[in-house]
Amino acid sequence: MMHIIKADFKKISYLQGYRNVLLATAVLSILFGMTFLFTTNVTTGKSLSDLSWIEIMDITLLGIDVTTIMFIIFTAYFIANEFASGTIYTSLAITPLRQKYFLCKLLFIAKISILSSIILTCALIFIAYVMITMNNIDGMIWNSALMIKLFGVIIMPMFYSLLSLAGTFYTQTASGGIAFALAVMFTPALIKMFPANVSDVILPIFPEHALHVFTEIHSSVDTGLWLNASVILLLWIAITSILSYWRFNKSDF
Repeated sequence: MMHIIKADFKKISYLQGYRNVLLATAVLSILFGMTFLFTTNVTTGKSLSDLSWIEIMDITLLGIDVTTIMFIIFTAYFIANEFASGTIYTSLAITPLRQKYFLCKLLFIAKISILSSIILTCALIFIAYVMITMNNIDGMIWNSALMIKLFGVIIMPMFYSLLSLAGTFYTQTASGGIAFALAVMFTPALIKMFPANVSDVILPIFPEHALHVFTEIHSSVDTGLWLNASVILLLWIAITSILSYWRFNKSDF
């Protein structure tokens, strides 16, 4: 299994197209994070010196939203290319067990997305820290609440990448994977337009609500709330993966 995952990493090393997408992801994430940071006069009506350290951190980490969207696209095209180019036949000839092939792709996407997310989150934190220091803003505390927030920020690209993988395996097209992941991401915004008695019932089942539990800094530690959020995220990954594998296993290759 490790050989298959290593082979996928080598594809990124040797194929310029994949490298370009990952490079663009890094550049755009940092660029957008800095853009959000330096336009606070327009977006919040405050200058950087008027913001608290956590507001600066929050604004800068919006760059991870770009990382998430870029990895949705990267995952969909990485997986769909196997179907479009016909290399899926060679891959399955080498690895006849489809569950092993599917699991290897899932682990590869999880590894590369979480690794990239950690690197970019650290870069954005460094930018935020520099701005906090330059503007002489006091009160920054590296406590458990902040660590939980950073954990939520880091896992977000991985989560939506795995949804993109599931959608791509199910439809066997890049557009299908991208559309599915983006639909799950943005549907809560539509649901919020419904009356509160409707939206309050539906929103908790969507991953956006669960991720918000981690990314929002709480004054008190609520283990039960984090546990419920973790269960929701795991159920989304498990159910979509099972359905996509079922569809993939039924396909005639």
